[in-house]
Amino acid sequence: MPVINNHWWEPLERWRATAFLIGGLVFVVDAALLVVHMSSGTEPAAFGQALVGTSWTAAFIGLVGFYPSLADRSRRLAKAGLLFAAIGGITMAAMAVTMFGYAADVLSGDPSNVAMYFLPGVFVGVVLGFGLFSAVSLRTDLYSRTLGLLFVLLPLTFLFNLGTGIAGFNPLSKVVGVVAVLSLTMLAIGYLLRTGSAFASREDVEASTDMSAG
Repeated sequence: MPVINNHWWEPLERWRATAFLIGGLVFVVDAALLVVHMSSGTEPAAFGQALVGTSWTAAFIGLVGFYPSLADRSRRLAKAGLLFAAIGGITMAAMAVTMFGYAADVLSGDPSNVAMYFLPGVFVGVVLGFGLFSAVSLRTDLYSRTLGLLFVLLPLTFLFNLGTGIAGFNPLSKVVGVVAVLSLTMLAIGYLLRTGSAFASREDVEASTDMSAG
């Protein structure tokens, strides 16, 4: 299998830890803003949605940085994950810009009506993008299982929030909890990458080899 050796990918690989840390920190700000809304009895505005879009955009940038190393292990799944991650990242970036426009009164109207148009791209990006990268990560011996499971936690949390919202259960306390989980997960991914703990240990590799041989 050919090895990807493209200098275009090097900055993404180098900055993926920072991207996830930024995404997690932006979600921290969003969680704090939601707590303020809870205490004051007000409803979240467009600025909060802009923060959500910004955080996920950073996370997708970080996720794409995994493509070169994972494509060397499973080219088809990694390519599919890259495509879905690109869709999600572009959609989230567009949502962030749009919501910042509403927050700054550059755009008029109800931002909640516009937000629904971003949902298909967001769904594809979060669920399939992170899901496929998680699958590739877990089936290889390059990254730790912890990293792969953290990749799974992000779409599961997203689906929980979406499903409960569709069911009519959407109190601010639940949203704060969801944002807190997303924030901690992104920060954990960034921390693992920054400290080098995201890579599989020798014990993990040996266990994976033993299972394959059995």
